Amino acid sequence: SAVFVYRDKPASEPEIGRQMNAGYVLGGSLRRAGSRLRITAQLVETETGHSVWAERYDRQMEDVFELQDEIARSISQALRIALSPQEEKAIASKPTENAEAYDYYLRGRNYTRQYTRPDLEFAVEMFQRAIAIDPSFALAYAGLGSACGLYHDWYEREAHWIERGLEACVRASKLDPELPEVLSARALIFEAQGKYEEAIREARRAVERKPDCEGAYLVLGRACFASDRWQEAADLAARAVEVSGDDYNIYIPYCLSLERAGRMEEARALRQKQIRVLERQLVLTPEDVRGRILLAGNYAFFGNRGDAIRHLQKAVQLRPDDTNILYNAACTYGILQMKSEALAMLRKARDVGFPNWDWVARDPDLTCLHGDPEFESLLRDAPRHA
Repeated sequence: SAVFVYRDKPASEPEIGRQMNAGYVLGGSLRRAGSRLRITAQLVETETGHSVWAERYDRQMEDVFELQDEIARSISQALRIALSPQEEKAIASKPTENAEAYDYYLRGRNYTRQYTRPDLEFAVEMFQRAIAIDPSFALAYAGLGSACGLYHDWYEREAHWIERGLEACVRASKLDPELPEVLSARALIFEAQGKYEEAIREARRAVERKPDCEGAYLVLGRACFASDRWQEAADLAARAVEVSGDDYNIYIPYCLSLERAGRMEEARALRQKQIRVLERQLVLTPEDVRGRILLAGNYAFFGNRGDAIRHLQKAVQLRPDDTNILYNAACTYGILQMKSEALAMLRKARDVGFPNWDWVARDPDLTCLHGDPEFESLLRDAPRHA
C-alpha cells in the first residue's frame, strides 16, 4: 500500500527510495499469457542506484506461490538478511495450494469492493467457486462472509444473509483459527446488524493481528461513524488509508468522520487523495459504477459541478435501480445544495429497498436537507436494522 501512489508516476527506483526513506526498492514487471507468467524483478539500492539483484522467471500459474517464496528468499540472500523462524514460516505459508481457487478468490475480493447488487452477487459466486475447488480455503470462506454481510447491509435485510455469513466465518475459523480476515468478516456482519460495539471490537482485533487485513479498517471506520464516535474514527484516518492499498472505499467513513469532528482541512486533503485513486480506478475499470458515483461526490465537494453531474448521471443510467448508486447520487446532489434532486434520489432509493437509514441521518453530505419536512418524514418512517 505504501508504494501504490507511485504506480502511475514516471519515477525511478532511487527517486522512490529517497522519497520513502527506503534503503532498497524492488521493481519489475509481470505479464500473463494464458496459464503462463513472465516476471522480471530487480532490487535497486537507493543510495547508488545500482542493481544488487535481478532475475527473470517463466512459470506456470500453478507455480505462483512457489515463485513468490523463491523471490522473497532471493532478496533476503541478496541483502544478507537472516530470516527468523517466524519470517520463514510467513514466507512459506500459502492461502491455498490451488492457483485457480486463488484466482477466483481475488476476483471475489475485487467485486466485493464495488458494492453494487450485481457486483456483490458475482462476488458471492466467485467465493463459492473458490470453495468448490478447494474446500479447505479459509480465506475464501472469510470473503464469502464479508460479501454476505455487505449484501444484507445494502440490499436485503433478510436473516438468511446473516446466517450464511456467520456460517462461512465458522468454517473459516475451523480451518484457520488465527486468520485475521475472519475477524474482519465477523465485524462487517455485526456492523450490518447495527451491533456497532461488537463490530468495533472484532475489527480492532483484526488489525492487531494484521494491520493491512482486508476490510478491517473500513468496517472499523463505518462502525465508529455509525455510532457517533467521530473523533475516534478521525484519529484513525491516516493509518487506515496508509495500510488499505487501492481499496477506495476506505476513505468514505474517515472523510465523513473528519467532517463531523470539525477537522475540515484533513477531510479536504483525504478527499483529494480519494479523487486521485478513483480517477485511476476508472481508467483501469471504466465499468466500476460505484467508483464513478463516489468520484461524482468528491467533484461536487470541491465545486466541480459539471463533472460531478456528468458522472452522477452516467452512474444512475448504468444502475437505475441500485440502492447504493441512488443513495450516493442523493449525497452528490446534497453537496451541490440541489435539494429537490437529492430528495428525488432518496425517494427512489427508498422505493427500491434502500435499508440503511441510520447512516442517512448522520451523513454530512445531506446536511442541506436537515429540517426539511419530507426528509424528516423519510427518516421517521424508514425501516431500521433487522
